[in-house]
Amino acid sequence: MSIQKVSVIIPCYKAAATLRRTVASVLDGAPADVEILLVDDGSPDNTGAVCEELAELHPQVTALHRPNGGAGAARNTGLDAATGDWVLFPDSDDELLPGLWSALAALDTDADMILFGVARESSGAVAPTDYLAEGCYKNLQALGDALFPLLFDSGLLASPCTKLFRRRTLSTLRFEERLAINEDVLFNLQFLQISPAIYCLHGVYYKQNDVGIGSLSRSLRGDLLDAEAITRPALEALLTQNGIDPAPYLQTSRVRACINQYGLLTGCKGSLTYKQRRDVFARILADADARAALRARLQNDPNRLLALPYKLGLALRAPGLLAAYTLAKQRFL
Repeated sequence: MSIQKVSVIIPCYKAAATLRRTVASVLDGAPADVEILLVDDGSPDNTGAVCEELAELHPQVTALHRPNGGAGAARNTGLDAATGDWVLFPDSDDELLPGLWSALAALDTDADMILFGVARESSGAVAPTDYLAEGCYKNLQALGDALFPLLFDSGLLASPCTKLFRRRTLSTLRFEERLAINEDVLFNLQFLQISPAIYCLHGVYYKQNDVGIGSLSRSLRGDLLDAEAITRPALEALLTQNGIDPAPYLQTSRVRACINQYGLLTGCKGSLTYKQRRDVFARILADADARAALRARLQNDPNRLLALPYKLGLALRAPGLLAAYTLAKQRFL
């Protein structure tokens, strides 16, 4: 089945500085019937005005406005308005790279998800065909050993930005608006439960620019463990449905959430209180697999002096010590 009309849904929040570039990248080489839905998520700056400006300039662009509700809610607003056969979810500070539209025009597939590669400013390019041949894979079991890196190492199956979804298959599936993070991971897992067939394109067609200082991935927050706990049952159900032992994947999901949460607590400034930090550190230290991963990480830390309190807190399983040290570091270093 050939690729028909695509709806490109772009959630926009404080995106006035980057949105024109993003839309230009989508329009470059796009078919005449492409639909671009810019969803202003209650931005306090002039993002809404930029959306309207772009809608006036380009007949393919429609500007939508909603009260602030997060990226998931903005994408849902776009989904409710979309008319295309396929949907694509680029972020408002990223870009599509040349070649995607021509690759799609030449594609004929019955799969309901089309996966392609991403170039990240910070870590280079990665594509699904780094792990397996281009083609259609009828279920996750057919991906073989590539499943693990596609889920965890590359993030290609986790992100909504590096894939197209058949809108008919989406039906009533929407992003979980109560989640401030990992709502995209949950959406992908739920979609694959509906239809596990994936077409893997050979090509890098998405550029993920380095995130800004205020982005979720660089802000101090304490909810990564809660978010992972919500997505984990969906991951388990999907793997079981595809005849795959979920245990090693669930362990990796849990441990990586702990490591990422530890990284935010120790590497980002923010307003979390001593008690909030202590409680989150306590949850991390309660996980034996996470403790082992952290020990290995700290052994290779080049800042041996600054890492010493972390090693001590880990050895003693002392979340209070870790919380106090991160607060002191934030204040004085």
